[in-house]
Amino acid sequence: MTVLNNDIFLLISEHIYDQQDKTRLLLVCRDWYSLFLPKVYRRVSLKSDQIYPLVRSIQKNPRIGPSIRHLWVEWEGGHDSDEGAGIEIDELLKTLGTSESDESLDEWKAALRFGCADAWLVVLVLSVEFVKSMDMNASYSGYFFPMLGQIIKGNAFGSKPPLQHLEIASVWTDDMKTHYMANDLLPFFSLPAMREFNGGGICEFEDDNSEEPVVTVSGPGTSKITTINIGGHHSNNGCKGMADFIHSCANLEIFDYQHDNKAIWGEIYLDIRPLLFYRALYSHRHSLRELRLNNQGEDESIGFDEGNDGRWNGFGSLAEFHQLRELQIPFCTLLQFGTTNQPRVSLVEILPSSLEYLNLSYCDDENFDLVIKNLSALLARREQFPNIKKLEVKPLFVERIQGVLGEFRVPASTQQRFAPIGMICRELGIDFGFNMHGTHRLL
Repeated sequence: MTVLNNDIFLLISEHIYDQQDKTRLLLVCRDWYSLFLPKVYRRVSLKSDQIYPLVRSIQKNPRIGPSIRHLWVEWEGGHDSDEGAGIEIDELLKTLGTSESDESLDEWKAALRFGCADAWLVVLVLSVEFVKSMDMNASYSGYFFPMLGQIIKGNAFGSKPPLQHLEIASVWTDDMKTHYMANDLLPFFSLPAMREFNGGGICEFEDDNSEEPVVTVSGPGTSKITTINIGGHHSNNGCKGMADFIHSCANLEIFDYQHDNKAIWGEIYLDIRPLLFYRALYSHRHSLRELRLNNQGEDESIGFDEGNDGRWNGFGSLAEFHQLRELQIPFCTLLQFGTTNQPRVSLVEILPSSLEYLNLSYCDDENFDLVIKNLSALLARREQFPNIKKLEVKPLFVERIQGVLGEFRVPASTQQRFAPIGMICRELGIDFGFNMHGTHRLL
């Protein structure tokens, strides 16, 4: 019988996707165990009741922890593992660099003995030294995020800091009634290898001056994160313009934020405050390449935000953002309508010559003439905007296609109104069209 080369075995294993099937490879023989162990544990997906068993496996086999590069964790609050109850913690604490006499960690240590999955996640993260990406749906965390902050600040454990190789962190929730506090997630911006932060269900509170950012443990402008994506289909509410996140970065290149008026379900509702986002992003005018600001989020004021008296409804010029290539933003925000029905500026005044793709979102029928006028002026200044390759208009109102579930179209009247713009774009070699992705209202 011909013995296959180990490289061939590894190539074959690339086509095994089920985690249980991968684990079975380890049971064939000792040679396969040694060969496939790093492969099997390279990507790990866990539910809450699997956190403690994995930690136990890592303690028994130190090769497992360093093999984990991508960690996906999801749990529901209050889920405890009976397996962890009554476990001897002393040796574990010594391994982590703390001791039984450390009273500041008493509550966490008690949670470990009780088998709390959230408490054991702290131990897991301290055990995966070379993890590069973490994807977490953990909105009910009572220990992990506070403990992570203490660890990174050096206030907990004597061992070397965790997550030093982490490049991508994704923290989100699919429950509209839950949220994360932005301040609890700031420690991620202090990690040395971090390049991308993704979040959903993140909220800021007005518990201090809304215009004063809170610096991270490493100080402002020190994070190497270049991408902040707080968008997608998860609700967020940044009443301070996510300034703490933005100011933490040295050279932010991509920023995506989608707003939800709900900050805390049933308690706090806050409108978006564009000016605070602009003030924070202005410090990255030398590096920002893509900006998507509430082009899919909630754009209507709900009238409950008494703290927003109009001071933060404006925006500012992007003419100095010389690296900006993509811009997706509500038309009224970009042209600084504020509380009036008239724009304060024009597109040719506030857009940079570097722009390649412009998406004007939430264009109301009553503003179509203004949109067309501004686009016409923009296209007439081809020498000022030589890089424009694509223009899109996102109508506020669309119509449902009868008989087709979940499908919509731009009304014929809207298409006719913008036909002259489409004709000019074709002559100039610019792609023009309508965008219906994300939130919209039906006719």
